[in-house]
Amino acid sequence: MKDRLTREQWDLVVAGIEPTEMDLAIAPVLQDWYPVNRKGVTQLFGKVHGHPKHGTGHLLTGEVLRTAEDGTWMRTRSLFYRLGRRYVHRTVQEIAEEVLGPGPTIKVSDLPPPAVPPRDYFPELGPDGGLPPVEDDDTSPRP
Repeated sequence: MKDRLTREQWDLVVAGIEPTEMDLAIAPVLQDWYPVNRKGVTQLFGKVHGHPKHGTGHLLTGEVLRTAEDGTWMRTRSLFYRLGRRYVHRTVQEIAEEVLGPGPTIKVSDLPPPAVPPRDYFPELGPDGGLPPVEDDDTSPRP
């Protein structure tokens, strides 16, 4: 009987493999990704395109075993991934300026409170908001 590699030994073997051009050509692409530390293991979360099992959508990868020095790819136990843009948190103001162009800077604290009239959800209750009369079919004497 042959000795089998442990999971850790296999990870070391896999992490040492350089991707070929074909490996990277067929590798799924991970966009808007960011690292996640889960149970002491680094994984990447992002939007994947072309995953062999999951197709396109949001995905948490397996453990990251190796990344390219130039940041263009990474390796898990089962797959190479091509890395697209990394997720960068942006404020609503930054997104609006990107889409609409720069505009006047307005602080939320400078805005007046919204002029929203109070809504009367139950107009049948009358202007004082009191409860409607209760019809009581029970004519038995009260204690």
